[in-house]
This record gives sequence, structure tokens and C-alpha cells, in this order.
Amino acid sequence: MFTVSERDQVRRDLVNAADVDPRVVGAALTGSVAVGEEDRWSDIDFALSVKREFDAVVVDWTALMYACGAVGHLDVRRGNVLFRVFLMRSTLQVDVAFWPSDEFGATGPAFRLLFGETNELPQAGQPDRDELIGLAWLYALHARSSIARGRVWQAVYMINGLRDHVMSLWCLREGVNAVQGRGFDDLSEAGAFAGTLVLSTHPDELWRAFRALTGLLLGEITEPELREAVRVLSHGAAGTR
Repeated sequence: MFTVSERDQVRRDLVNAADVDPRVVGAALTGSVAVGEEDRWSDIDFALSVKREFDAVVVDWTALMYACGAVGHLDVRRGNVLFRVFLMRSTLQVDVAFWPSDEFGATGPAFRLLFGETNELPQAGQPDRDELIGLAWLYALHARSSIARGRVWQAVYMINGLRDHVMSLWCLREGVNAVQGRGFDDLSEAGAFAGTLVLSTHPDELWRAFRALTGLLLGEITEPELREAVRVLSHGAAGTR
């Protein structure tokens, strides 16, 4: 398990490596440390502005990370930006974002420029309400059919997905972060979801959690026809047992 001092040293090493790499023309700390909210469990988020030899920079920095103790990595791409996420031997997560220099900049408040120049970029926002509602009823539909078919573990998966999207809708309504569950613990009445946890794979328990969640989803829907369809979906659960 990594210590805070080990994490701080890794971050200093990354900053020093960026400072001496002529292909890197900018660097920033992102994530919790950039807004003064880092804690014992925070990872490292580091962004690089790459002027030239983009692929070679990725290769060289990947080699550097493995030399520093990485044991694995995965890639997430957003357009031309590569987010390479490393797992260190100490279990520290280190996210290194490789940005083309003409796209480098802040997409939200969690961005602390260390050196270089930035571009004006669209700011990342909250998820779209209509999309969250659509995904919620889609998970609900598949939860219902999974239970009815006796596919109990698939049903658990679908019910959990339904809960995530309904909680995200509550986050939108209360004005807290609805991205990746970051605001769930900030909800004023998060305890309302305790009764939606699936306690076993018995069909009665699956239906109980399903009905509890669809009831909460109904509270977030104002469109009459969609609300009625979800109401029928919820009440139809009793008839399919």
C-alpha cells in the first residue's frame, strides 16, 4: 500500500521528467490535488502538452512509468487525447494524460497549470438529464426481463445500473456532481436508496429492489406518457412472478 510520501515523490519525479523533456511544452496537475481536496486515498492525475513526436513521447513515458514500478496500464481515449492509467506496485494509481499541444487546456476547475500555455476548451458539464432517464428505464426493462427469465445475476447487474442512474438524477436535482458517483455521498437523502440494495438472488428480493427503484425513478420523470409507461413497467413486475 502506498504512503502519502511515496505518492508525493512519484509526483515530483513526474514533474521533473516533464520539465526536462523538450517534446513536452506544458504540464498540469489535475484531479483532487488541483482543487485542494487531495486525501490519503487520492491518486495522481498528470497532464502533458506534447508538441511533437506524440507517439514516441507515449512510448518513452510508459517505459519511465514501468521503470518507476508500474505493473500494468489501461488506455482511455477522448478524441486525440490519450489517458494512460497506470497501476503501480504500491497500488497507487497514476493517470498520465497525453494532449496534443494545440488541444491542451482545462475542461473543468480541477486543473493547475505548472508550465506552458493552454487553449480555451469547452467545459465538461453534468450528464444530460434526458439521457440519464432513458438509460434508467432501459436498465429497468432489462432488469424486469432478467428476473422473469430466472437470470438472477444479470438481474442484479441491471438493478445496480438502474440505481446508479436514478442516483445520478438526484444529483442533478440537488446540484451536486453526477459524474461517476462522485456526488452520491453528498445527497441530502441518500439513505432513501438503502432499501434498493439487493440482499439475495431470490426472485422475491429481486422484485422488491426493482419496485423500490422504479418508484424512485417515477419521482424524477415529469413527462406524462413516459411516466405512465414506467408506472406500468413497475406494476407489471407483480404479474410476472
